[in-house]
Amino acid sequence: MPKKKGKGEYNDFLDGEKLRDNAEVRTSLLSSSSRKDVSPPPTRRQTEAKGKKAKGGPIKPQLTHFLCLPLINEASRPQFENALESFREDVQKEGILPVKAVRPLGTLHLTLGVMSLDEERVEGAEKCLQELDLRSMLRHALSERNKEDSTKGHTTVAEAEAEAEAEAEHQPLSIDLKALVPMQQPHKTSILYAEPSDASSRLYAFASALRDYFTQCGFMIEDSRPLKLHATIVNTIYAKPSNLYRKGKPSKHEDKVERAETAPTEDIASEQENKGAARKETDRSDGHGPNAKSWMRFDATQLIERHKNTVWAEDVSIGRVQICKMGAMKILDEEGEIVDEKYEIVVEKVI
Repeated sequence: MPKKKGKGEYNDFLDGEKLRDNAEVRTSLLSSSSRKDVSPPPTRRQTEAKGKKAKGGPIKPQLTHFLCLPLINEASRPQFENALESFREDVQKEGILPVKAVRPLGTLHLTLGVMSLDEERVEGAEKCLQELDLRSMLRHALSERNKEDSTKGHTTVAEAEAEAEAEAEHQPLSIDLKALVPMQQPHKTSILYAEPSDASSRLYAFASALRDYFTQCGFMIEDSRPLKLHATIVNTIYAKPSNLYRKGKPSKHEDKVERAETAPTEDIASEQENKGAARKETDRSDGHGPNAKSWMRFDATQLIERHKNTVWAEDVSIGRVQICKMGAMKILDEEGEIVDEKYEIVVEKVI
């Protein structure tokens, strides 16, 4: 019998990765100088977001967008690329989970919250971000840190605020991504992530302020639990075999599936992986967070131990805030091979 979902201290949808029917697969034309993304004519019927009733519970809004801090830029890309390549080799050698569960480079980000927006509300959310004074929010985050120091006798509140303003002007927000942490219990998890560390102690306050602001403006799905910032490295929800859950036909992977705790209960669908074409994705809204439902959980104890000191990237500049669409798009080369994935940016603002 499925376990009753209790109150967790983390967000269930932190990754912003509830996948939609992905008909907007983009083709990458690789050349020696640049790569262009070309979108084919839309084939997916555009429908207004509708609520979805959960079993024995209230109506769940259909998630469409998410607010995030992107992690991939010109300086961080080669660091993440090398670390992920080495990690994939380790995963393949270990053989405890499909390599496909390792997230693509272009999807790495820190999600601040999720949204359920129709066309009109998308415009409102865009305007909300564009009008926001992000530098002021960052200064305030630093000021709050310095005020805490002042209460310990290091300085006065006025001096703390002055120091914050001066420091914020000359010290861009940057973080390191380290270690490998399980979202659930180490011996029975479906998600592993890298933890962000911030020497200036501004990241969490800044991210929380952004989430609170968009929630107050009515664009963010309200969540009273503490924000847990993380960059997903592994999620087995993305490696579900296409023949799993076929009606009346047990899968050879069925022995690994803990149906009572992890199997999705709604909108089960098979992935269609046709090279160069759109893939139909499962509704994976429950595939994230400590109560994540996935087709597979695995013992990550040794993997976590080997990568406890792994540095995925250092001095990653947090220079933008984005609102993106749910559902990572596949980036294909000229031969139709998937070379990366990324989320469609609806709007972004430089800090």
